[in-house]
Amino acid sequence: MVESRPIALVAFDIDGTLTDASTWWAGEATGWVQRYSVRDGEAILRMAGRMPVLPLSRNQTAAARERMSLLRLDARWLGVRDKLEALPQICREYAIDAAQICFVGDGPDDALVFPRVGLGCAVADAHPQARAAAHRVLASRGGERVMEELELLLEASR
Repeated sequence: MVESRPIALVAFDIDGTLTDASTWWAGEATGWVQRYSVRDGEAILRMAGRMPVLPLSRNQTAAARERMSLLRLDARWLGVRDKLEALPQICREYAIDAAQICFVGDGPDDALVFPRVGLGCAVADAHPQARAAAHRVLASRGGERVMEELELLLEASR
């Protein structure tokens, strides 16, 4: 972590982090769909019992919105255009400093967020810019139980 302040909120990108970045067209009625790990969902629910957990993602699909709804997560920052612009909004809403946020992502836009938070984590197969900017590169690839690994990492640092 950049500072010794405890993590008070976990935010995550969806495409390439909770998913392997693949999408499938399921027809006009359904739209684009993605595959999510049940074990990541369970890890998110356990973490959400201790602190706010929310998506900070450009993803605007109905599938992502439904997944976040089923996990009962605050989805106000789902479908954002600019993650850096959203970060101060999250801090104000949850009355925390950015140094208390752990953010997990995989792309160049996530690389811009990492230096602004207390703990920026890139997935193992993240874009090279994201891996270079991250405070920590996880062993898990996108869609392969990233949140489960993060949960264990945060528990170990308590």
